[in-house]
Amino acid sequence: MINNTSGQDEVINKTINPKPWKKVMVILSIMVAVTWVSLPTLNQWMGGIPNIDSNIINRAKVFKGTLIRDVAVNGKLVAANAPTLYSSEAGQVTLIAKPGDIVEKGTIVATIASPELQSTIKQATATLERLRIEASRGELSDNEALLDLERSLDSAQIYYNASVRELTRAELSFEKKVISELELVTKQDAKTESELLLKHAHKRVELSKKRLDFESQTRTFFVKSQQLVVDELQRRVELLNVRAPVTGVVGNWLVQKKERVTDAQAIMTIVDLSQYEAELNVPEFYADDLGLGLDVQITISGKTLLGKVISISPEVNNSQVAVRVSIADINDIQLRQNQRLNARIEFEKKDNVLMVKRGSFLASHAGKAAYLITDNTANRKPISVGAQSVEFIEITSGLNAGDEIIISSTETFDAHQSVLLN
Repeated sequence: MINNTSGQDEVINKTINPKPWKKVMVILSIMVAVTWVSLPTLNQWMGGIPNIDSNIINRAKVFKGTLIRDVAVNGKLVAANAPTLYSSEAGQVTLIAKPGDIVEKGTIVATIASPELQSTIKQATATLERLRIEASRGELSDNEALLDLERSLDSAQIYYNASVRELTRAELSFEKKVISELELVTKQDAKTESELLLKHAHKRVELSKKRLDFESQTRTFFVKSQQLVVDELQRRVELLNVRAPVTGVVGNWLVQKKERVTDAQAIMTIVDLSQYEAELNVPEFYADDLGLGLDVQITISGKTLLGKVISISPEVNNSQVAVRVSIADINDIQLRQNQRLNARIEFEKKDNVLMVKRGSFLASHAGKAAYLITDNTANRKPISVGAQSVEFIEITSGLNAGDEIIISSTETFDAHQSVLLN
């Protein structure tokens, strides 16, 4: 019979570790290593750092280059020369050329019937003929008066010659004591009188010629004045045939056929298809940057053309400023009136500036912050921006050349200082 298990018991002597701190150090080292390895995960878990798929974001590197500050706008193509034709007189209009017809410069495209003008020119022409007849009659009268004056001058000359001969004969007779001294003096007086009459006759002829010249000039002036009236009326009659001022296409009729029109009423338009301009709508925000002579790149039907700003509207309409741009080298392109186009207006060109590709990140922090990518982490960093173009943005502070940032929208993780990129 077995009373207990004392026979199976064995005495074990307790061993005392002389250095217990070594075990503690090993345990602490293991705990530190585990904590260091799991620290990113703990930080992410405790701080709420999100994971972002790197395939859904756009990134770009910061670099130095030439920044062209510009703006992208749209507009339409308009004819640089599209004159409107007007009626020169009141009357009934007959439209000859139809909208869409191609006409050459000088072609009659419409006519105006004006009975009042036709009557006026007939009366003016009759007056001109009357003045011409009166001028011819006055010329005949002048010739007759001149003939009478010449006859009086010839008579005075004959009388003078006769008095000279009589005086010579009287002097010879007086020397021979044939006549008395009284008769000699009488002959001398007669010669003096005839000389005076001859002088007066010459003066009368000269004055009469001058008077006749003035009268002739007056009649000629009346004729010329009336001729100018007739010429002006003929010019107005010629303008009744409305001609195309340029080679182009007939635009729209502004009146109906056989309609009664007034003086200076618009009839139709002619579009010159050889010269075009671009009419652009620029946002009001860029109005202060606009100026004459700015370079413009225009894209039409996939082709790029160069142009320059030639006029700027002084008013703002629907938050837009209308700008006219001249276009060069359009000979090889088929263009159409009111054709849509895209354009870029260059305001400023800056060399050797720090810049990055434009993106939606600007709207997230109003251009005051960006996420800088380092390895697989993107950290938000304050920045400042300067000039902006259609494609690039100038970085004035916060980034260096070679830095890579997120340029797509960051709205989904704006609340976090850092994000992990998977």
